[in-house]
Order: sequence, then structure tokens, then C-alpha cells
Amino acid sequence: MQKRTKYGILTAVLVGVFVSGMDQNVVGTAMPRIIADLGGMDLYSWVFTAYMLASTIFIPIFGKLSDIFGRKYFYMTGIGIFIIFSFFSGLSPTMYWLIFSRASQGVGAAMMTALGPVIIGDIFTPKERGRYQGIFGAVFAVSSIIGPLIGGFFTDNVNWHWVFYVNIPIGIVAIILTYTFIPKNLGSNVLNVKVDYLGSFFIGISIFLFLLGTSYASIDNSWMERKVIVLFIASAITIFIFYFVERRAQEPIFELKLFRNKIFSLSSVINFITGFTLFALLVYIPLFFQAAQGQSAMNSGLILMPAMVTGGVASILGGFYISKTGKYKLAFILSALISSYGLYRMISLTSTSPVLEINIDMMIAGFGAGVSMGMMFVVIQGTVEKRYSGIALSSITFFRNIGGTIGTAVLGTVVSNYYTSQLQRIPKIVNFILPKDLLSFMNNPQFLMNKSDILSKVSPAFRTILNGIFADMSEYLANAIDRAFFLSMIMAIIALILAILLPRQKIL
Repeated sequence: MQKRTKYGILTAVLVGVFVSGMDQNVVGTAMPRIIADLGGMDLYSWVFTAYMLASTIFIPIFGKLSDIFGRKYFYMTGIGIFIIFSFFSGLSPTMYWLIFSRASQGVGAAMMTALGPVIIGDIFTPKERGRYQGIFGAVFAVSSIIGPLIGGFFTDNVNWHWVFYVNIPIGIVAIILTYTFIPKNLGSNVLNVKVDYLGSFFIGISIFLFLLGTSYASIDNSWMERKVIVLFIASAITIFIFYFVERRAQEPIFELKLFRNKIFSLSSVINFITGFTLFALLVYIPLFFQAAQGQSAMNSGLILMPAMVTGGVASILGGFYISKTGKYKLAFILSALISSYGLYRMISLTSTSPVLEINIDMMIAGFGAGVSMGMMFVVIQGTVEKRYSGIALSSITFFRNIGGTIGTAVLGTVVSNYYTSQLQRIPKIVNFILPKDLLSFMNNPQFLMNKSDILSKVSPAFRTILNGIFADMSEYLANAIDRAFFLSMIMAIIALILAILLPRQKIL
């Protein structure tokens, strides 16, 4: 393949990952304005949950299908679905319309996310893969920074509809590049094979039920609620059926024998933990800055920038390291060690911690996560048969998403339970100062984000007392978030142990 074609394909993939990565982060900035226009505050979380469910469910399925039929038209279809439903998201007259459009966007994003790294692995030699997979991770990090900024700009200066419309021209460029440069038969390995539709159905249903149960548990922090337990049991039953279906399939949708490969198995668990700990930063650092320290939403979004930048740089460095040496074990160990140290530093944050100190802590943790992310695709592809590269590489994103979803739910429970328990220490005088509707809202950390509005509703004589109560509540929330980082640190230490257990194998 000529260099011009290779770099044309690389550009198509990077444009695709940029627009999908940006979209994951752009919507959150616009949601308050969207809710103000469309209503449906009770459906707020489903705008994100619908997208996450659809994208996670279909990632392994499209990864496997691309191993059979090739990458080009699946990738083009994914971009097409993504931009069509970006347009419909922008047109949304109701929250139900928006939720359906976001779920459909998630299907397109699944194709792009599953196949982007696989295409890079197909076109570059083992020696070259590391540096370009590292760039892939860096572009995703950059898109995560730009997304909230673009979302804020369009929401404030144009309208929230353009948060979705901005995807369309970028997506069209990606489709043109894909059609022009990617060969029709790229990645096609198996001919005249019966597609495992039954296996696809059962794995899709199992993932859907599991993630839906996790989402319900994270919304109200009730893991023992009847509907949550029923969903988890149903998920376990369907995955059990899926196992027996796959044993009989001619070409299974998910190659279970990949887990016999110790490098693949341990790397998958490490990747799951990376998702768990990374989401701790993405979710709880903005909450810490807005609710515990009283920063603006824009500032809390910008505060993630140092961590994302260092993560992107680390991804590139990790990719170049593995391309140059062909080794990975030491880098995985250092990655987990650095992440553990960064998270250790973050378990003592207070509501008065200096911004510079928090930035340094996040940069350390982000750098640690970025090193392994830049190498994971190369390691996995170097240890599995070529005909399984689609499903193997797409499983990386799949396990990271699952880790992030479970991490968000578990850490949310830890933060909420501790914070609520500490609120019992608030002086009872608050019951006479605040209106009843505000008292019922105190358990929600967003209560602290509306401090100025709340103070304006009470008598000036009580504002000094209320300011003291707000300071106590901010410290309670900071301590609760510290516990989330502590649990994330424990997970990072487990990843360190697994990295030490990784076998050494020359992969280039």
C-alpha cells in the first residue's frame, strides 16, 4: 500500500474518532439549556445513558462482522448513521425524540469506535502501529478537551441545536476520505460463513440488561432495588445461554477462546480498570470543582485539560516506546504505578485545596492512564491471530466502556452514601432557615452549585449562619469524593499486580 493511501486512511480514522470523541463530551455543556427548552428533567440522565447503552452493546458485534465482511462499508455506515442522527438530535422537539436520536447516534459511534483502531492495525506494520495507535489515543484526548468548549460556545452564542449540527460537516469529510482511500476488502478474512445472529442477539441482550441495571442503580444508588436485581439476574441467564450458543457456532460473534490467551485476558482486565479509574477523574473532578469549591461550569470543564493533555502525550510516548522496543510489560507496570500515585495524592483533597496542586495530581494520574492506552491496541493485535483482530481490538473499547459504566455507578454510591451520612451533622437550625422545597434538595450535591440563589431567598440575618453550613457541606462532599479516589487507587493497584503477572512476549 502506498504511503499516500496509508496516510489518507489514517486521516479518515482520526477525523472519525475526533467527531465521535467530541460528541461524547459536547452534550453535557448544553444540557441545562436543552432541559430549559424541552423540559423533561426526569429524563436528563437518559440522554447520556441511551448513547452509552447503544454504543457499548454494538462494539463487539461490529468488530466481529468486520472480520468477516471487511472494514470499509461498516465504517462508512457508522459515520453515516452518526451524522444523520446528529441532524435529528438537533431537530429534537421533545426529550423522547432526543433520547431516541442519541441512542441511534450511539449505534453509529459503535461502528466508528470499534473499527478505527482495527483499520490502523490493518494498514501499518507491527513496527509502525505503536506510534499511530498512540496518536489515535491523543486525538481522542484532544477531542475530549475541545468538546465542552465547542458545546459552551454554541450554546451561549448561537443555540444548543448547533451542538449536534457541528458533527455533520466533519462527518461528511470522514465519509469522503473513507470512500476514497480505504480498500473494499480491507480486513476481510472469512468467506461463505454463516453469521452468528443468535450469538449477536444474546450478547446484545445480556449487555443491555446489565448496563440498564447498572444505570438504574447509579441513578438512585439502590443496588438492592427489585428491578435492578431482576435485570442483573436476567443478564446472567442470557450470558449463560450465550456461552452455549457460542460453543456451537461456526464463526462465533465473540471468540471465547481468546480468553485462553493470558496476555489478552490480563490486558482486558487492566483495560476495564483503566476505564473505572479514568471515569473517576472525568466525573468527579468537575463535581469537586463546581460543588465543593464553587467554581463555574466552564472553569470545571477547563480544569480537566491538563489531565487530558498529559494523557494524550503519554499515549503517544507509549506508542513510540512499543514501536521502538517491541516490549510492553515494564511500560504497563509504570503506567499502573503512576496512576496509583496520582490517585493516592488525590485522596486528601479538601474544599480549599489549591488549583495548582489538583492540576499536578490530575496530570500524574492522566499520564499513567495514557501510557497503557497508547499501547493496548498494539499489544492485543500482536498476540492474537490476524483473523480475530477486529473482535479482539474492539473488545478493548468494550471493556473500557464497561469499566467506566460500573465505575460511575459504584463510585456514585460511595460518594452519595458518605455525603448523606455526614449531612446528619448539620445544625437543626437549618430546618427553620430554608424553605421546605430546598430542604428536600439538600442531599443532592447540586444544592451546593446554587449557593448564591439559595442565599438570596433567605433573610440577611441568617446568611452568615448559612454560609457556615455551606462551608461544612462543601467539606463533606470533598471528603466523599476523596473516598471515590481511594477506591480508584485500590483498583489501580490491582492493575499494577496484573501488569506484573503479564507474560513477556515479543510482539513485533
